[in-house]
Amino acid sequence: MTDQEIIHQLKKGNEACLKHLYQHLGMIKSLVSKNSGNEDDALDIFQEAVIVFYKKVMSGDFELRGKISSYLYEVSRRLWLNQLNRRKRHEVPSDMSFSPNRADEDGERQNPIALQKYVENALEKLGEPCKSLLESAIFLGTKMEEIAKKFNYSGARSASQQKLRCLKKLRGHISYDDIIALE
Repeated sequence: MTDQEIIHQLKKGNEACLKHLYQHLGMIKSLVSKNSGNEDDALDIFQEAVIVFYKKVMSGDFELRGKISSYLYEVSRRLWLNQLNRRKRHEVPSDMSFSPNRADEDGERQNPIALQKYVENALEKLGEPCKSLLESAIFLGTKMEEIAKKFNYSGARSASQQKLRCLKKLRGHISYDDIIALE
């Protein structure tokens, strides 16, 4: 079933087509397991992402700009980062607690918190309006039309072009060698 068919079937009330989305569960398991989670966490996050997708489609507010799998991945990534932040806030300090620099069972180094701070610092270096524009477009998923109004651009195309310029500027502040070193 294609992405367009899934959306069409959902709008017709056929919720059974949601089962086709579970073919994408593997990539979410990989995302979550590489960032301090387990299979149960991944399933919970994926199910929340499917609910977000379903509600967006049913409200008529969903606009397919790419693949459904990409949308589910981004929603899952945001949900998982939020979950990690909540866990961090409620964590009791202890010598036995999670150390972001420890090696996991496979011997790989993982440090999602340091990576998040690295990206936040790069965004800070951008300054305004790039920082706010990228946060709105990427992390909050705001539509380009809304961003154009918020930042006083002539239209969605101008906002999109500015987003691309800001992303290019952001890439100049990010070193992939640094990112690999954080992991």
